[in-house]
Amino acid sequence: MVRHVLEGEYLYMLMAKERRSVSEDRSPFAGRPFAGVDDEIAFAVPYRQEFERMVAGLSDNDLESIEIDRSEVGYKRKLGDFLLRAIYHEAVHCGQLLGYLRAMGIHRPKVWD
Repeated sequence: MVRHVLEGEYLYMLMAKERRSVSEDRSPFAGRPFAGVDDEIAFAVPYRQEFERMVAGLSDNDLESIEIDRSEVGYKRKLGDFLLRAIYHEAVHCGQLLGYLRAMGIHRPKVWD
């Protein structure tokens, strides 16, 4: 799930930049062996920083005027809405992970509790 969320964030960034769907094989995570959560997070840091820089450079007008065309999967959305869906995707998986930790009786951070 950690890989999925980190890779998803990268792919959302590419789609936002290109204003269309992109192939998952363009991901730097594709084919990379999973070595552990710490390794995944360390690997993702430069991509996360790139995403943060991209978002920081957007204007209010960009969020309303740029359209992401993913017609092949059934939608076109304004960039602002598209980025909110990226955040929602991460939040859903964060909730899942917290649920798994709760079910296993493992200490977890108080994200929403």
